[in-house]
Amino acid sequence: MSEPVRDEASRRRIREDLQTNLLVEAGAGSGKTQMLAERMAAGIASGAYQVEHLAAVTFTRKAASELRGRFHLALEGQLRPAPGGCAPASPESAARVHAALRHLERFFAGTIHSFCARLLRERPVKSGVSPGFTELDDVQDEELRNRAWRDFIASARSAGDSEMLALLDTGVRPHDLEPAFAIVCGNEDVEFPPGDADCPDARGAWKALDAFWKKLEGLLPARLDDDATCKIQSAAREFRGELRVVRKKLDRPATIAALLEHWDCKSTIVQKWWDGSTAET
Repeated sequence: MSEPVRDEASRRRIREDLQTNLLVEAGAGSGKTQMLAERMAAGIASGAYQVEHLAAVTFTRKAASELRGRFHLALEGQLRPAPGGCAPASPESAARVHAALRHLERFFAGTIHSFCARLLRERPVKSGVSPGFTELDDVQDEELRNRAWRDFIASARSAGDSEMLALLDTGVRPHDLEPAFAIVCGNEDVEFPPGDADCPDARGAWKALDAFWKKLEGLLPARLDDDATCKIQSAAREFRGELRVVRKKLDRPATIAALLEHWDCKSTIVQKWWDGSTAET
């Protein structure tokens, strides 16, 4: 004989207290979907609910499909004796269950998006949309969001938007903001107030970098090979070339940040003299 379920009293109330709105909190796999199916089936059998007036909203299409299947089984369970007294109490309740099974397609189980879409299709004139519209899936929604972001960035750049230019001056690229944009789009009911922050002063960083470069440049060979295996030589070659190009733009923090990135590497000992000969020990 199986042991009684510890929360059987709560489960019984879910099945039988049909005139009270209930908030059920429980962990994954605890039986919430099954209890919802049994509650709806009990409501059909008692006459409290009608199948065409039921709407079960889920997070995913998969969960909606599972709930629909369990509701079907729960209705059938009302027609046969089972432990716990699930059989209908009268021929009238059995007739209600049979009617619900015949018209099960009238029962709605789906996501909040599909529920809203159904309401719009039922009232296309009042809602001002074409009844033939289609819902976006997650992939299409992401593509549309990314396209809107790219269009916004292109428009801001072409218009010379001051805030966009200020971001570029600090080294923040539009691509860096895409994750933040996705978070804002996914939380429309949350307000994200802008923070107050001054533009970083990169003059101190450039002063230190310039002193480092002047010291290093005196130690470098006149010509740096493209195939050099020394990471310091490779970084120095790239740094020297870029510095010639951006020398007049050192007032921009983004320029200094880009120059600093060249030295984001670890030095290693290379057993070779600068002139290419093997080191002596």
